[in-house]
Amino acid sequence: MPHVIHLRCDRCGGPTDGRQAWVRCGQCGATAGFNFTQWTESPAFLEFQRQAMLDPAGYQQRWNHHSAELDRAAGLHASNPAAAMEIAAQQAEFVLATTSWVFPPHALADDDSRAAYRRWLGFELLHYRLGGRIAALYAKLNQATAAIGFGANEAPLPAFLEMLEVQRELLEAREQLGSPPDPEGLSPEARLRVQASVMVGAYLRLVSPELQHQLLLAIYGPKAVAEAAPIGQDYSVYYDWHCPQCGLFSPQAVGTDRMTCPGCYCARPFEGDAMQTGALDAICHGCGSRVEIAKDEMLARCGYCTSQVQRFVRAGDAHRSLVAEMKARIAAQYGFDPKESIQPSNGVGVTTQNRLERLRDGLVRIAQWYHQFLTPTRYLGFARASLGSDPGPLAALLQATEAKTNQEGGPEAAVALIQRAQSLVGQATETA
Repeated sequence: MPHVIHLRCDRCGGPTDGRQAWVRCGQCGATAGFNFTQWTESPAFLEFQRQAMLDPAGYQQRWNHHSAELDRAAGLHASNPAAAMEIAAQQAEFVLATTSWVFPPHALADDDSRAAYRRWLGFELLHYRLGGRIAALYAKLNQATAAIGFGANEAPLPAFLEMLEVQRELLEAREQLGSPPDPEGLSPEARLRVQASVMVGAYLRLVSPELQHQLLLAIYGPKAVAEAAPIGQDYSVYYDWHCPQCGLFSPQAVGTDRMTCPGCYCARPFEGDAMQTGALDAICHGCGSRVEIAKDEMLARCGYCTSQVQRFVRAGDAHRSLVAEMKARIAAQYGFDPKESIQPSNGVGVTTQNRLERLRDGLVRIAQWYHQFLTPTRYLGFARASLGSDPGPLAALLQATEAKTNQEGGPEAAVALIQRAQSLVGQATETA
């Protein structure tokens, strides 16, 4: 289910501008949130990935130096706090320059604001190395993050809320330890929302699509989140692809340039309509008016109150661009045509007689390869959708899938996923 996010400024209540990765108020300029989807499709994200891939050794060396300098600052703190803070501020500048999504570029445009962010970030970088309250809270934050897991978690909300609570405690701990003031003068709640939208936005794509809505509500509140009408896809780390040959529905990685069926190994090059971004109607949360987001457009502006309505999807275009660049470079080095890697193929073929076997084999592979990323509900959905208009063989298909997976030696988590999906078949029948 696609989502539409609408944010209003915490400071003045004005409509926000979501055309860039950082969402800001169009009236007072305050930072309101972070659009992770917009960032992953931005030229800045593409350039960050490109630099890391072109010079991996240099990339790692720069971060190793950063870590060593912060350790040096922590060692100086007891005898010379001011010198330690200066080193930490210098390393904060490295973070600001290297990871352009961590803080908003518009807030770093002038010297005073950038210096304020250096001090604010440097304080946390230093105190993390000093141990104590902030270091303990980061350990707690990592535990909450790990508990969210990947898409297989059927109940991520408690860990998600714990993550938000730890972030709130971090802001309180900073203040108690004498942190520099917020560099943009944001209230604690506004800063928490910004930080949550940065950190949680990345993890949200690991959460199974049917569970994303409740997590978005936890960040933005009920007035800022709406479910739009279905347009064919759940946008997550993996999206659903329907094999044109055997009919298996399978997860495919966002950003892939070639979809391959795990059942019959039919392969097709990515086409623009594989992940639909069709026109959809939404409700403006500023004034309640109907707003239409046009086909292939990511946002629209309300004609009455000028609020922006944002489509919450990820198309993967930036990643595909980077993959194409890397393939072209390797092809030039070894003398082959990069288009060869995305040519269509019919794999092992499908007949009326062996189609169920192909579906079974595909479901085995899905469980083996993707069990960390799928809930039983979503896995069952792949099986049910693949059978099409005749869901009768569903229970037998899953039983055969479990037997085949056991025959091949697991893994245990894959078998458990299939078994849990089988238990839902009866529940679905009783509900119906």
